[in-house]
Amino acid sequence: MLLAKNLQDLGLTEKEARLYVALSEMGEATPQQLALKSGINRATAYVTLDGLLHRGLVNTLIKQKKAHFSIESPAQIINLLEKERKQIENKINLAQVLMPELDMLNKLTTERTNVKFFEGKSGVLFVQKEIARSKAKKIDEIFNLNICLDFFPTKPNDHRKTLYHRKIKTRSIIVYDSREPILKLPLLWQEERRYLPCDKFPFYSDIVFYRDKAAILSLKDNFVGVIIGNKAIVDGLKTLFELAWQGAEPYKIELSE
Repeated sequence: MLLAKNLQDLGLTEKEARLYVALSEMGEATPQQLALKSGINRATAYVTLDGLLHRGLVNTLIKQKKAHFSIESPAQIINLLEKERKQIENKINLAQVLMPELDMLNKLTTERTNVKFFEGKSGVLFVQKEIARSKAKKIDEIFNLNICLDFFPTKPNDHRKTLYHRKIKTRSIIVYDSREPILKLPLLWQEERRYLPCDKFPFYSDIVFYRDKAAILSLKDNFVGVIIGNKAIVDGLKTLFELAWQGAEPYKIELSE
């Protein structure tokens, strides 16, 4: 059945190819005869012949109230392939016209996937865990000490313990309430700290830079978290952190940890 295999390579299904070869050998036959010749059940033969008829590869005529089929000129196969090639060329041309718009949508979608939002306390906790397991080698962070400890008091196995055990270098800008004693917070591994008074620099969020991402957590009125992976935005925010780091130098204070 090499011919049937070659016909499949031209785009016919296995059953179409078997019926086509059987009909070529018989010249003319009823669906029942073709089913018997090709080894395909009668119901499937009817459906398959209908497909071949629709594609113009076979003809049908009625004899003694029975449908008989015969092969259309074999050149019809080339005509069919030419038609399909033309359809493909038209689709390629249409795709080329649509490509600029599709590229733009793809870029927008990519940018959207680089920003992930989280809500609720569980969402904020998820962001903390995401940072802890990110395999970052260093972290920069600015946060309001009083708010963070109010909502997330230190625990034996919290995310800061994970960061410490993984030996992640950290720079922390800690915004504190100057009207109250500065609350103690366990040091991270090789952590550098600088402090800013909240009365001069009101800041009620938590921003963490790790790897090529920035996590921003809002903790004052409600719990909202966002992880940004867009390089241009993250680089811009990192520049602001560097300015804040330098600006915090005059407020340096020494604490016994």
